[in-house]
Amino acid sequence: MTTRRTILGATAAAPLAALGLAACAEDGGSGGVTLRVGELGATPVTQELFKAAGLDGDLPYTIEWKQFVNAGPEYIEAAGAEAVDVGFTADTPVIFAASNGVPLKAVAATTVDDPATSFNAILAGPGTAIASVADLKGRKVSFQEGTITQYHVVKALESVGLTLDDVETANLPVVDANTALANGEVDAVATLGIYWSQAELAGATLVATGADYFPSIGLLSARTAIIEDEAYADALADYIDRYGRAQRWRYENVDAWAEQYASLTGLPLEVVAATENRAPVTLGPITDEVIASQQDQSDGYTALGIIDELDAADQFDDRFAGAFEA
Repeated sequence: MTTRRTILGATAAAPLAALGLAACAEDGGSGGVTLRVGELGATPVTQELFKAAGLDGDLPYTIEWKQFVNAGPEYIEAAGAEAVDVGFTADTPVIFAASNGVPLKAVAATTVDDPATSFNAILAGPGTAIASVADLKGRKVSFQEGTITQYHVVKALESVGLTLDDVETANLPVVDANTALANGEVDAVATLGIYWSQAELAGATLVATGADYFPSIGLLSARTAIIEDEAYADALADYIDRYGRAQRWRYENVDAWAEQYASLTGLPLEVVAATENRAPVTLGPITDEVIASQQDQSDGYTALGIIDELDAADQFDDRFAGAFEA
């Protein structure tokens, strides 16, 4: 059986030693505090967004940016090694952090402005004649185990009375799934974000979004040691405020930002614009609805035998709710 530790270790491919990260946060900046901020992927998108929104100056602390090419699982591993302090991920990595005993808490959440929108999609390859979730029966479907893509497939299949036993599965990261779909190695993929847009541009067709099965939630999380240290907590509160304002600027200037994002990443503007306009979000405090969604997803992984039972409320810290007060 695939275990929670197998998933965490296997997907966090880059060793922490190669990142050159210190074991604990260092003092620095005008306030004597350095926040080590994790950013997922190889491109410093959040850093550039802060600059574009004019939010990178007059910091009362120093930000040391850390890139995690292997995304959420690598960020979790770094947090467990006290090598990063704060970062933004989807909701799923925080579940696996809790399952593995990583001292990490979500302190703020993004939710989609329109509940009918989603970051997540199940797409069918060209020529597969898959038009609905029911058509997935007996077909080969790609998702990455222990991620929201697996949860999406499970929930979609459940909605039509099917289970994972009714499909052939392929455990592929989203970064590799599009190639498999284009080559006909799989019939459908569960994907998200920019990869959704890339696949559709290559001819894939939409089968189902995540909106019918779960809300699209992102989580800003921090190590508990940072949350509980007064000086670092003050810096974290400021960072939360700036991150929220950066998101507002992003969607208020979506066309200009899409052009900058495309230039930064080298992706086609068509792909970036589709992604940026698909599901605008707002950063806000932890709510009962966010915790309930996290509990549902945690229970889903428990039912699959991937993790032990968790109390999702333990994955959150709401002491920064004041950062969102007018």
